Amino acid sequence: MNCILLLSISLEIALFGANAMPAVAQVSIPADTVSAETLYRHNPYDLSSAAEADSSDVYASRSNHLLAAPSYVWRALVYPLGELTIYAEYAELVPRIYKFFISKDGRFGVLPQVQLGGESGTGGGVRVFHRNVAGKGKRFDGFFIYSGGRGQTGQGLYLHPNLLGSRLLWSTEGGYLRTRNENANINAAVRKSETRLFRIDQIDVRTTIGWRLNTGWQAYFKPNASAEGWFGYGRRDFRQIEGLPGALTDPGSTPVARLLTGLWKEIGLYRFGGRIALDNRDHRTPARDISHSLNYKLPGRIVVEADGLYHYFRDLGYPERGGLLEAEAEVVTGAHDVRFYRVAVRAHYYMTLFWRNRILAFRTRLEKVRRFSDGIIPYTELIQLGGSTQMRGYRRGYFRGQGSLLLNVEYRYPIWDTWNAFLFWDEGQIFDHYSEMGTDRFRTCWGGGISFRTEYGLLGKIQVGHSAVEKALLGLTLEQEF
Repeated sequence: MNCILLLSISLEIALFGANAMPAVAQVSIPADTVSAETLYRHNPYDLSSAAEADSSDVYASRSNHLLAAPSYVWRALVYPLGELTIYAEYAELVPRIYKFFISKDGRFGVLPQVQLGGESGTGGGVRVFHRNVAGKGKRFDGFFIYSGGRGQTGQGLYLHPNLLGSRLLWSTEGGYLRTRNENANINAAVRKSETRLFRIDQIDVRTTIGWRLNTGWQAYFKPNASAEGWFGYGRRDFRQIEGLPGALTDPGSTPVARLLTGLWKEIGLYRFGGRIALDNRDHRTPARDISHSLNYKLPGRIVVEADGLYHYFRDLGYPERGGLLEAEAEVVTGAHDVRFYRVAVRAHYYMTLFWRNRILAFRTRLEKVRRFSDGIIPYTELIQLGGSTQMRGYRRGYFRGQGSLLLNVEYRYPIWDTWNAFLFWDEGQIFDHYSEMGTDRFRTCWGGGISFRTEYGLLGKIQVGHSAVEKALLGLTLEQEF
């Protein structure tokens, strides 16, 4: 499905995460663990509680002022905003605003949406969600964004998390995109060029059946394994709306991509695929005892008691340990002799550097599409690199071809409660055939930014990337890909 950058006026992302937290009624919670309902009852400006121990150890520096220097700088920069955030949390400003748009039980809501950038350009719209359809725990979530003459986009998801009361889940999702935007992904190969301006109208619908080893509260506290299979239908209408006919000449596109296969054709696509994954990100060995009272609830410090053990919440937005292995494959067929397959593998790994909360994160991903016999691969279905989540020093879709290899390294450094600064180094290459891969084909970009989170999930990331093409590329994203 097509990914876009969305910013909710009411910051419902943080609260959606809260709704997604596991129901732990079937397990007991230790008395010294602070519940979500009392999280912000402590007044940070009350001096009578100043001596209370802080277990978060976010700013622990081991008295090494040289290594702690980045912390001092960042704290000076974000202190005013941090104080405002603490006040907003204590005063419960976000929940008060949120109540205007949701039902009393919090299960249904209609919220205003704002999109900043993205495929169809900056616009506004509405988001609708329901967390307990028909009173059986089924979920619906959808949005639509209107960006005037630049385009429109929308997505919808219906999810049954426990099909027939088992470990199976069923979901149906759909997406719609119409671009007339100069900065849209499909136009990114040569930006703002009168000879290279295209449009894309596309529709996608997919149904998925999945299996998970752990469900319910255990999915949030224990390592997991999953498998899923899907089938779907898509439609592509890819046209050039400005400029003369001709192949692309941009160096970021491979020879196959420059042919613009599928231009001026309306193509229907049928997809059949599957995915398997092993995930132990941020899993900590369960403990029989807790050494101290948890007086502040941060990711990774939420526990539940089951079978005489305390299990720690896995914070997938800021994992400190473990990793993820995932592989997927897909076969696609359609009109105009479209016949190809796609395979992809990726691995994530996380480790603590120096001490707790200073994280070194690694990601590698290999992806390839290949046609069957004399079939074709439309330009819109080729693999791409660039944007706010991969090769972050290049614009979205700058690289495009039949295969890609991506390597990422990121150092994450807490600066304020759940906020963290990060530095990144990305290496990637695009190719048409495996024989074209080589160490001299890698392209490099680097940069840094700040990630804003709550205890339940990501709010957003602001980052700046540098490459041989862009001296300082500013990006905003609500995604945490690894």
